[in-house]
Amino acid sequence: MTETAPLLAGDELTTRVYLLLLRHASPRRSALLKEGFTEQEVAAALTSLEVRGMVNASRREVIEVFPPDTTLPAYAADLERQARTTRSAVEGLTHMYHEARAGEGASTATRDIALLAEVDDVEAAFFRAARRAESRIVRLVARSERMDRVVIRHAESILAARPTTTSPNLERLLVFEQSILEVEGAFAALATMRADGIEVRLTPHLAFSVLAVDRTTAVIDVTHLDPTGGGSLYVQQRHLAGALMDMCMGLFAASTPLPRTPRGGALARLHERDGQVIALLAAGASDLTIARQLGISQRTVERRVRAVMVELGATTRFQAGVIAVRREFL
Repeated sequence: MTETAPLLAGDELTTRVYLLLLRHASPRRSALLKEGFTEQEVAAALTSLEVRGMVNASRREVIEVFPPDTTLPAYAADLERQARTTRSAVEGLTHMYHEARAGEGASTATRDIALLAEVDDVEAAFFRAARRAESRIVRLVARSERMDRVVIRHAESILAARPTTTSPNLERLLVFEQSILEVEGAFAALATMRADGIEVRLTPHLAFSVLAVDRTTAVIDVTHLDPTGGGSLYVQQRHLAGALMDMCMGLFAASTPLPRTPRGGALARLHERDGQVIALLAAGASDLTIARQLGISQRTVERRVRAVMVELGATTRFQAGVIAVRREFL
């Protein structure tokens, strides 16, 4: 592969790298580079494999590969859960598709479903739907440049709904793609949302963004696929809105809660910043991601991770996160 060759992408890249790692007793980054992968491809593939719990690539050179007979079944189970929740919405989505296109010369809007053409339309629909929330509002947030900016700069408006005297028990739920932690400042922003009473969770991948409100209203946002916002939908058809809420709740249940920073005397012998390190470790973040989120060097992160592992009696980063959760540090 030459420097001008196109980058491999997605699962094809991840699969090829994973197979090479399995064949080597002591796999190293340098060996992957010798196989013809670029540094960007190696970093992308290892990040994907770490998110799936298949490798530990926190060290600069040596890569730890976990036994596939334990990691692959767990990953397959996660995919099956996501597939079940997506399949549950197929009937409603099909209805929406045909209703939006029904009738010769049909307009881009019906009484119950509106086809949105621009980002401004999507944002207006989002705020219009959010204001109607009375008992539950759920948002799935797929990664895009626009949503990354919203998360960091406008965390307080990510749901645009708060409990009121008329809806004091409003349930507010958020699911982000796990890769949001690669954005500088994201961990602090997500922690702020949780401190505001929002339940925040992480999942490996989302096909599209959705806002679902009280089984009566929903917004499907595809701006991560088309930055103009074209193809997004505002839904008030009750059966479809209910199906979308069911899908959102299924994905929420299958996702991972944002780990909390340990407080008090649970880890008294460690540096005060180590609580944040543990929380990010449990979220599956790499050393580079932790360094970016905490504003410290990667070398400092590596040193703090080693201290945390010693304190917890863990031999791997993954085990450290598991022990922290079991001891209810997070």
